[in-house]
Amino acid sequence: MIQARVWPWWACLCAWAVLPAALAGDGGRGWVGKIVPPYPDGVVETAGSCIGDPAAAPAALCDHAIAVLHDPQSGLRTILALTQAPHFGKQPLWRIADALEPGELDDRGVEVATATCRLRGRDDAALVALVRPTERAWWAPLRAWRFDIAAGQLQPVAAADVRCRNEGFGYDG
Repeated sequence: MIQARVWPWWACLCAWAVLPAALAGDGGRGWVGKIVPPYPDGVVETAGSCIGDPAAAPAALCDHAIAVLHDPQSGLRTILALTQAPHFGKQPLWRIADALEPGELDDRGVEVATATCRLRGRDDAALVALVRPTERAWWAPLRAWRFDIAAGQLQPVAAADVRCRNEGFGYDG
């Protein structure tokens, strides 16, 4: 006789509670494919940078970008990889290609560095990194990603290969 194993009710409840977080990884997948702005009420863009080489293709300088959002109500901070969407008027619209909500951003001492990072010694505007600001000229990231435009994804990069410039280092005014 074969007996079926039945999980206790509390084990099933725990599995259902943890499953969405486990599937989400660094979270943010609900943003992908949306056109912004506008952002949801209360959500503000706190940082951002265009990805492109003005010398190589000035017209395409801001076809892609990185943005950092903050939701003061929930405290959540989100990193977005953006592709410019067709629009009319002066304000650009963006299609969200990828999004991350890394757990490290729950720590208010961790910041997001964009447009100031180098990969193996070369400037790379497609890099985004989590840093803990210090009084040094260069910061060593906790984690880093590179926006792979062709794939439309933020790809992990070895943090040891990245360093980010502290733009305010040495400024005393």
